[in-house]
Amino acid sequence: MECLFAFVSAKQCQALRCELQSRQLLSLKLRCIKHCGEVGIPVKENVEHDVDIVCAADGSFLLKGIPFHIVKKKIFMPCPRKERFRKAIEALMRSRGLWDGSLKAEIPTSWEKYGDLLLFNGEKYFKSLVWSEAGSELWTDVCAVLNGKRVALKSHVSSDGFRTPDVQLTWGDSSWVEFVDNEIRYSWDVTKCMFSAGNAPERHRVAKFRCEGEVVVDMYAGIGYFTLPYLIHAGAQLVHACEWNPSAVIALRKNLIQNKVSERCIIHEGDNQQVVQLCNIADRVNLGLLPSSASGWQVACKVLKSTGGMLHVHGNVTSGIDKANVRTGLHNCNFKTNETVLCMGCEHILICETSNRFLNETCKQSFGFDGNELFVRNDLVSWKKAEWKVWAIHVSHSIYSSLWEVHKVPWRVSVLHLHHVKSYAPHIDHLVLDLHCEPFV
Repeated sequence: MECLFAFVSAKQCQALRCELQSRQLLSLKLRCIKHCGEVGIPVKENVEHDVDIVCAADGSFLLKGIPFHIVKKKIFMPCPRKERFRKAIEALMRSRGLWDGSLKAEIPTSWEKYGDLLLFNGEKYFKSLVWSEAGSELWTDVCAVLNGKRVALKSHVSSDGFRTPDVQLTWGDSSWVEFVDNEIRYSWDVTKCMFSAGNAPERHRVAKFRCEGEVVVDMYAGIGYFTLPYLIHAGAQLVHACEWNPSAVIALRKNLIQNKVSERCIIHEGDNQQVVQLCNIADRVNLGLLPSSASGWQVACKVLKSTGGMLHVHGNVTSGIDKANVRTGLHNCNFKTNETVLCMGCEHILICETSNRFLNETCKQSFGFDGNELFVRNDLVSWKKAEWKVWAIHVSHSIYSSLWEVHKVPWRVSVLHLHHVKSYAPHIDHLVLDLHCEPFV
């Protein structure tokens, strides 16, 4: 297609662009181009008719003292892949006499790609039975446009305790895929194991930890989402990987071998509350289970060294629904280092100094204190939402209680960091709370 460009010297480009924009003469769908030391600003067809633009005898123009010349150039406008995809699928269905306007909403606008396998949300796309009438040609066209060889459709995650994905392979022979992230090779069966691309920020954060000489316990290892970053990048001396999904264990073993770190990992297969006979061995414990890892907090406190260590607690936190319930009692809003932190119903911890036990409706259970409270050690901790803070303090209280019960000595549980991994629309956030735990001895 042919478009008009106002060519001007690079030094005067911004000034001319501002003048043209103020007169609504810019063509906003196009970008500037460079040619022979000048910058071409895309402009509308009526640019020459603006009353403030003066035309010189040599055919050039002047606007507010800025000289420029207008050139009509042919440019290639590539069709975006999503648009090409939509057109190809619509054309196929029309050619088969199967097209209906309502099908447009079922043509995917987003997808996941692992190697040559394309994974679509089957609850949103390709739902109608009419798609199956297009036969194998539908999937060959899908693969041709999106450069894939296999197609799978996913539904909701099963509530079987293994978080098994409901994925159907609709085109291709094998459901095993390989994906490289941060120089780590992950392999798994998409019909039997989950992999969340949205957890990449946390995987990359773990990779930056300094864990040389440390023993790490990964309570919910899966296929090695966090086990592998701890071993490969963070430099952990040894990782105990706990996992009860047999299919995930198969993938985990494969991933440890292909990343050449199997000799530094011990796999504990089964329910970590029953099979893990570990005690007082971990410098760091990872609790990467969603929507809540609370079922593993007691075990985590048991495996943590009696001298202390780090806990990384994952959880989904709901916010913004009932603001009345997060209104109050959030003390110490500046959160400077070592200031006391109390959740909503706990102010009487300080008032009733003679009592070392209390029951808090927010925390749902009793916790023991010896007169020492919980602390935020990092004054850069961000409490973006009130609910995040309530959750963080509840977790801290619960961990304190478990540590007291396991070790029979008072501990200090300090918040080092609260990391936001991702959001689920509209009110749920995946958070990771970094807790430093040390006994008062």
